[in-house]
Amino acid sequence: MTEIKDKILTEAEQLFMRYGFKSITMDDVARELGVSKKTLYQFFTDKNDLVNQCVAHYLANMNKLCSNVVDNKELDAISVLLQISDQINSAIRYINPSSMFDLKKYFKSAWDKLEADRISFIRKLIYDNILFGIKKGLYRKDLDAEVVSRIYIYLVSFLINPDNYDKEEMDIKVMHLEIVKYHLRSICTAQGIELLDEKLSATKN
Repeated sequence: MTEIKDKILTEAEQLFMRYGFKSITMDDVARELGVSKKTLYQFFTDKNDLVNQCVAHYLANMNKLCSNVVDNKELDAISVLLQISDQINSAIRYINPSSMFDLKKYFKSAWDKLEADRISFIRKLIYDNILFGIKKGLYRKDLDAEVVSRIYIYLVSFLINPDNYDKEEMDIKVMHLEIVKYHLRSICTAQGIELLDEKLSATKN
């Protein structure tokens, strides 16, 4: 990917997230980014192509952030999920609630890409995290990692599915953190709960 294309994707992604996918036109993107429409069409066939590539670009960056946290060998299983939550909440802090409505209603292929990532990458991340936590005594030994990881992705599905919200009530950041805490409290051992409360308390100070 060229430096110019990466810059376009990053900035167009921010525009779509702030103002919605439907209302922003290719003219708007060109004007806001300070490039010509000719330059845009060198990299993207049309708006649908731009949206699809923006979603793929966003997912690739988010997955990289998550993988970097997972690869940190100094972190315990609980810290991994809490740090991933922080990374994601930082990345989505500017998302306009209408963006998810637009994406699902008007850009099905991009929405399907988001759904596929939830089912594959996120499920495996949670599955591996559960095994790691069990091994270290932070998660209960009686957990079925396959079942629990699938339950988690359904919770994430609730998070990103606009049909579950009134636009005025939708706060993805708050919902995401509550889902992570709900998940952890349901699978932790007494030792894990103690560590979780300690870390949550530290973040408030």
